[in-house]
Amino acid sequence: MAIQSDEQLRVAAMQAGELLQDIQNYAERQLRDDAKVSFPRGLMKTNEEYRQECPGYLTQLQKSSCAYGFMYLDVLWWLSSRTDIGGIAKEMIFKSAIITLGTITEAVLHIPSEGIFDSNAGVELRLQKASERGWISTDDCNKWKQLWENRNNVHLRLLDSSEFNKYKKEHVNEPFIALKSLMAKLKQWQEARG
Repeated sequence: MAIQSDEQLRVAAMQAGELLQDIQNYAERQLRDDAKVSFPRGLMKTNEEYRQECPGYLTQLQKSSCAYGFMYLDVLWWLSSRTDIGGIAKEMIFKSAIITLGTITEAVLHIPSEGIFDSNAGVELRLQKASERGWISTDDCNKWKQLWENRNNVHLRLLDSSEFNKYKKEHVNEPFIALKSLMAKLKQWQEARG
């Protein structure tokens, strides 16, 4: 039955939640194929669709790895947006997304034969240079620097404070939007170069 109103949506979400809980109560932590539910189709783009969004200077392997990262981000988005998971567990979803966004950003900002972008310079310096070239705004550059700082503080042995209330959805959503914009600009820049 297709949902046709907000009330039907509310009831369907409640029923789905109850059924998921019943499945969990019965199957507990047993690995059972008959306890699996279908992941919603149409949420994730295909690997090829994500590869098409990548700048042309990336190798096929790099494009595929970036695409896998975006597919993983889709899964994390669904989990954080379509379930009532909360507390530390939700923050760890955001932390995983921050790590993935940082990894993709690092790959996209490594541009062969393009000076600082083709060097071992850190991501923060590349972000600053990207801002100077007009590829990203100063505001986006600052958001990325915050993301990169969060990304570099994921090592448990180096934590100097609690991770409680450290990661929030805006730490993911804003850099995600900025990354998609940067990728589009870099793709246009690279295509214009021939």
